[in-house]
Amino acid sequence: MRRSEGLPGAAGLLAAAALLAACTGGEAPSRREDVAWALDGLAATSAAPAVQRSIDALPARGTAKILGIAEVSGIDVVLAIRNGTCQVSLLPDGLAEPTTAAPDSLGSQRPTVGGGFSDAHRDFPGSVLAGAYTQASAEMTPFTFMTVGCSEKAMAVRIEGVKDSAEARKKSGDSLRSWRDGPDTLLAVGAPEAIRRSAPDSGPGS
Repeated sequence: MRRSEGLPGAAGLLAAAALLAACTGGEAPSRREDVAWALDGLAATSAAPAVQRSIDALPARGTAKILGIAEVSGIDVVLAIRNGTCQVSLLPDGLAEPTTAAPDSLGSQRPTVGGGFSDAHRDFPGSVLAGAYTQASAEMTPFTFMTVGCSEKAMAVRIEGVKDSAEARKKSGDSLRSWRDGPDTLLAVGAPEAIRRSAPDSGPGS
């Protein structure tokens, strides 16, 4: 997986090669494009115009539905969905003007029928997301590494390389949850029953 080029970068989705990196193998089943996506049914959260316009800047295609925003170590971590993909993007906290290009982002597609599920899977995102999911990972500055998991009803993000004293501060998103798992920070949005570890929440306002 190639390295992200900083904030804000000329980005798009870093996960092109691993967009369907499901936890179980086998041939990729057909997409369920004709079935409504439960995660897409969530209402968009409030986002500053500068944030929305930055997320939608070229080379991004289409308008992202932002589901949650959390500030982590001076960075806005934006969880959104677009074109059947769960996407996490990084922007500077307190952005006043939109960026000229979409920020560095990581994305993973909606699960396919019958793909990506294992009860025995103990690692992220299987320990957080219930049911079928896909995942993608990449190095993303200023953090060490990030992984996004995408399911029918929720998405989750693991952020590695966050300072021990740093807490995730919820900025928007009714379903947004955050917690620490050892040295890492985890974020999740979606239906409560689809998030196995939705508590404890961390930071004021979570």
